[in-house]
Order: sequence, then structure tokens, then C-alpha cells
Amino acid sequence: MLKKIAPLLLLFLVAACVEDVDFEQAENISISPIVESSLIFFDFPASEFSEPTGTAIVVVGDELELDVFNDEFLRDNLIKAEFFFEVTNSIDRNFRADIIMYDANDQITYAFAVNIMPDGNNEVVTTHTEVFEDDLLEQLKNTVRMELVLSMFPSPSGIPLDENSIGNIKMRSKATLFFQIDNE
Repeated sequence: MLKKIAPLLLLFLVAACVEDVDFEQAENISISPIVESSLIFFDFPASEFSEPTGTAIVVVGDELELDVFNDEFLRDNLIKAEFFFEVTNSIDRNFRADIIMYDANDQITYAFAVNIMPDGNNEVVTTHTEVFEDDLLEQLKNTVRMELVLSMFPSPSGIPLDENSIGNIKMRSKATLFFQIDNE
């Protein structure tokens, strides 16, 4: 007898739990994901900047291809971007990090600088956030390549750096991308 009633009881429980569902809600979905990605990082010892007089400006550089902005989904749904830079300097010199962005025609789309100060050979942490919204975001979307130029300025005392000089300069950076995806 229980075997005959169990299927009926199960059917009743399943049917009793059904509620009206508004399937049109799915047409108005809007999500706002945030994506983070590493950009540029380096760790240079003081010996990388050796120069015999202590009075020269020493420059090192690197570049990064940014072909992600060619993606149609990204171009259509990106509403804001933030580039965060953290530089740790324990070299007794002033530095400037120039970040230069280029379009497909090798024209500069945007540039900014981060000034990095020393405190003897103690570590000094400098942070900088560059925010891209509205017109600046459109300039960023036209970027295909980013170049970093790190310049070390002369010593105020004229003491040169050599292979035995102590300290490092380190940078780490990330991009935070904010999206608005609407299903309309």
C-alpha cells in the first residue's frame, strides 16, 4: 500500500512547491564585474644604475603590448579603469617613472609621471593611481602599447653609484577594470 501512495505523495509535494516565476526578469539583467590584472613590475639593484661621475641621468625602460582594447566586448562594456603603481625605493637617488601610452599609429594617447623620492638608503614606498573615465577612458581604449621610462637623477653630493652600491628600486602595478554589462 505504501508503494502505491509514495509516488502520489511525491507528485503532490513537487506540485505544491511550484510558484509563479516571472521569466521576463531575465531580460533586464545587469551585472558589474571588476577584473584585476598585473601590468608592469621590476626590481633593479642600485648597480643597474652605475655611472662614473654621479652627475648623469641614467634611464632604463620597458614596454608592454596592450592589445586587449581591440576586443569588442571590452570596448563596449568597460566603464572605468584604474592603474595602480607602487614603487619601493631604497637607493639614495630621486627617480621619475614616465608611463607613456601609444595608439596603433605610434602616436601618444596619454602619458603621466610618478615622482619617486629617496630617504637615504631607507625604503620609501610611493603609490600612484591613474583613473580612466569618460574621455580618458576613450583614450585608453585606443592604446595598443604602454612604455615605462625610469629615470634616475644625479646625486646631490656627486657620489657615483657602482657595482657595490646598495639598495633597490622595485615597482609593481595592476590594472583594475570596471564593467557594466546589460542584457537589454
